[in-house]
Amino acid sequence: MEKTPEQLVEDINIGIETIKTDLEQASTKTEVTAIETKLNAFIQENEDLQVKATLAELTEKVNKLKERGNTMTFETVKTQVNKFIAENIDEIKTIKSKGSGMVEFAVKAVGDITTGSALNPDGIPELVGTQVAPPSNVNLRGTFVDSLVTNVSTSLAAYPYTETVVKEGGYEFLSEGAVKPQTDFKIETRYATPVKTAAWVRLTDESVQDIVGLQSIATDFLRKKHDLKKQSGILFGDGIAPNPKGATVYGRTFVAGGMALAVTNPNIMDVINAAVTDIYSTHNYQDEESYMPSLAVLNPVDFYVQFVSAKNADGNPLYPTASLFNRVNIGGLTIIPERSVPVGKIFVADMSKYNTTNYVGYTVKIGFVNDDFIKNQFVILGESRFHAFVRKLDEQAFIYDDIATIKGAITAA
Repeated sequence: MEKTPEQLVEDINIGIETIKTDLEQASTKTEVTAIETKLNAFIQENEDLQVKATLAELTEKVNKLKERGNTMTFETVKTQVNKFIAENIDEIKTIKSKGSGMVEFAVKAVGDITTGSALNPDGIPELVGTQVAPPSNVNLRGTFVDSLVTNVSTSLAAYPYTETVVKEGGYEFLSEGAVKPQTDFKIETRYATPVKTAAWVRLTDESVQDIVGLQSIATDFLRKKHDLKKQSGILFGDGIAPNPKGATVYGRTFVAGGMALAVTNPNIMDVINAAVTDIYSTHNYQDEESYMPSLAVLNPVDFYVQFVSAKNADGNPLYPTASLFNRVNIGGLTIIPERSVPVGKIFVADMSKYNTTNYVGYTVKIGFVNDDFIKNQFVILGESRFHAFVRKLDEQAFIYDDIATIKGAITAA
């Protein structure tokens, strides 16, 4: 006997209700497998009604249940199917009378809205992040040495400088008729040759089109890295070609002289002032202008131990103006924590006696390497050439020694 549309609706409802109940009560993999078999049979039985979308949804839920356990809910499946059939009853009758046709129905699963509800089934493109939050410049530390050195202009590759050196003799107070003394000096010309520092980055046309500010970030990165490398060369370069000779390499060791064993319980300022005094009082010839040390540099660890944490007998800070990672200005001298300086070392100098030039100032070039053009790639190059030198007579203006050595040399016995 052929079933009426109403009977078909009831059969579908009963079938779905049965599967729903079975899924809610399933507690073992065997039971889920049995439900799967039952669902497949139900699909075949109702194939002529073409409600494949609904049954496919049930199949997917069974598969998920097999993977995750009995956590799926189907509270609204029956309601949705009843509503769908009621709304499409005339069309279902027509399909039944014709013997062919199709009506599709997709079950809309309802569940709690959680953070897991925000899904991107196709995955999130990597560029979405940079579009929502554009990247910032690379966080590189700044430089300090450029403002302390003496910068001179030149267009000469071999930069000449001439020093006048006092030799023998000098003025004397004379009695009437006495022979006047002779004095003398000599002139010596020396040369400094330029050094070069350079680096480049490769980018693609697509990357600078798709990522906001990328080319600007790359340019900023190159400039800051250049300045840090130049500072490193000016301070620590070993002087072996093609490297510049750094101020610490020019630096000499401390000479206590009349300060030897003269200070009771010296602290870090005694050490620095002893170095300053040594530089100030050391000269190449009589009556030479004294050097004026302007800079002291030590490792941040020593800066903390010797300055920030130093206290007097009452437990108060010995140097109230000293704070972590900040420079201290005491008596016209700038004291800087700099991690490039090894722990235990100290550098004191009249940095105006270190000379640099901008023979070829910092230059940015954009171009191609090999087959970059046909790959939509290009490079940004940053470079400069400069002289970095200390005149021969001014090498006395730099001290680079151990804190403990200087302290030991001035400590009273």
